[in-house]
Amino acid sequence: MLKHTFKYYTCIIVIGLLCGIIMAAVQYSNFFESIERRSYDFRFLARGSIPVSDRIVIIGTDEKALNEIKDPFVFWNPYFAKIIKAVAGGGAKAIGIDFLQTISLKDKIAGTDHDAIMADALMEAENVIMINLLRWDTTINGLRALNPLPRYLYAADPDNVGFSNLTIDRDGCVRRQILLMSDVENNLYAYIGLKVIAKALNSHIEKKGNHIIVGDYAIPVNEFNEMSINFAGPSGTVPMLSFYEIWEMASLEREDYFREHFHDKIVLIGPGNIYSQDFKPTPYYRSKYYSGTPQTLGVEIIANTINTILRQNFIMPPEEWQTVAIILFLGILTSFISFRLSPVTGCIASFSLLGIYVFVCIALFAYYNIFLQLVCPIGSIPLAYTAVFAYRYTIEDKEKRMVKKIFKRYVSREVVDEILKFPDSLHLGGNRVHATILFADIRGFTPLSENKDPQYIVSLLNSYFSIMADIILKNKGTLDKYLGDGILAFFGAPVIREDHAESAVRSALEMIAGLDKLNKDQNILPPLKIGIGIHTGYAIVGNIGSELKMEYTIIGDTVNTASRIEGITKELNANILITESTFSQLKNNYNIIPEKEVLLRGKKNPIKLYRIE
Repeated sequence: MLKHTFKYYTCIIVIGLLCGIIMAAVQYSNFFESIERRSYDFRFLARGSIPVSDRIVIIGTDEKALNEIKDPFVFWNPYFAKIIKAVAGGGAKAIGIDFLQTISLKDKIAGTDHDAIMADALMEAENVIMINLLRWDTTINGLRALNPLPRYLYAADPDNVGFSNLTIDRDGCVRRQILLMSDVENNLYAYIGLKVIAKALNSHIEKKGNHIIVGDYAIPVNEFNEMSINFAGPSGTVPMLSFYEIWEMASLEREDYFREHFHDKIVLIGPGNIYSQDFKPTPYYRSKYYSGTPQTLGVEIIANTINTILRQNFIMPPEEWQTVAIILFLGILTSFISFRLSPVTGCIASFSLLGIYVFVCIALFAYYNIFLQLVCPIGSIPLAYTAVFAYRYTIEDKEKRMVKKIFKRYVSREVVDEILKFPDSLHLGGNRVHATILFADIRGFTPLSENKDPQYIVSLLNSYFSIMADIILKNKGTLDKYLGDGILAFFGAPVIREDHAESAVRSALEMIAGLDKLNKDQNILPPLKIGIGIHTGYAIVGNIGSELKMEYTIIGDTVNTASRIEGITKELNANILITESTFSQLKNNYNIIPEKEVLLRGKKNPIKLYRIE
């Protein structure tokens, strides 16, 4: 039993570990990276929208502004300047401008200095964060600020400029954002969203380990200073005010309006329409063919980055070793399930486990912002199931088929199932067992067979043996062989059981009753009679024979004694005789009559016999 258990659990662990290691290697290779990104996006869709901080306000250059303001967009700096002054005057904590005019207009229009107007607004407000773009300079293989810069940026405090470069995955989708970058000259640049928060909190930006510290906020980042953006929802989730309507209010000098709507707010001003071309796919964007979820505007991405930090909705991915541990655990668990169950039930259970893990991933993301890798962990489940099924079919099931082939002739299907369940109890090479032997023989059958038609005799024997065999197998006995008109059966092997004597006696009584019914049903005259001898003791069982023919049989002195006891039944005119060793094992009440002691040939001591009626 211990040997089988050790082998069983060793196979479970080895197969589970191998499948887990394979999927862990695939995980490190990023082979399923695109599918994993899709699973990441699906979790946003499954979760739905979440609250947005009421401290964030977007002013978007909507279609109304484009229609009502007749000047070309490149001439809009005065409009921006007016809104900036009004919003700052209303008590906004910080203002982020998601626009960059890379062409100075001073030399283009005589008598008009738009850059100066914008610069004046920036110096007056003091809490405005402008954007700049960073680019890779291929000549020096490094990062530089994009030049030339508009003149109004030189009027701004250098600390009030943040880069607006988005972090875009290979599929073109924005899921994370780098917050800090350094160029070839070791100048440190911060993302505009981070700069806006620092300005609103009147705090400095620090990098400590794997966190960026701004005020009381500790922002978890990876080795590239990237933070996963916890998008609150699709485009339009963050409230957006009309640029034109706000400009009108500023033109009317409605200070009360600006105090009511912008006091202590973080205000972002940026493109608010799809014509700006400033939009990117995010997790909520399914497809360009799906009109229900448009792409997200750049200013909305900044707002979602700020919202993630303000609400501390940081998406927490597991450490790499934790992902590997999950993969190995699921592989071993699936291996265990698949070994314990049938292929069909194991398949259902394995896919149920897969579904449970998917549900757990979605729930952890929705309620705790925990992102667990999905593709490779669930990939280990069907892989482990397939590996176990292949192992069982090629190795374990081959052994089971051999056992079934050997024992289906000797024992009932239930006993075969017990053998397969506890294979360590089976020793085909030979095993000494404590068992009860049953010999049964038809009395006077030889003279009867000589006076009857051979076909009748064969048919009669077949009917008789069918009844007797069914009774023996029903009582979990082993039908060893037919000896002419005799039967040799034993109880207590190959499956070891404590009640083997009870099973043998119960079988004997049922065999007598079955024979009586056969005599009546077939009107057999004279009626058949049998004698049954039963003896309990130690014997040897095993697969015995030559290479051409092997049989699972029982041998030993106990078998010989049972055969001789059967021979005495006719002398004592008894249907069933048992020995003292069998009698001592019985626990149920039977009609037992003591008989005389007999001395069997080859025995030194007489054996006490009992008759069962």
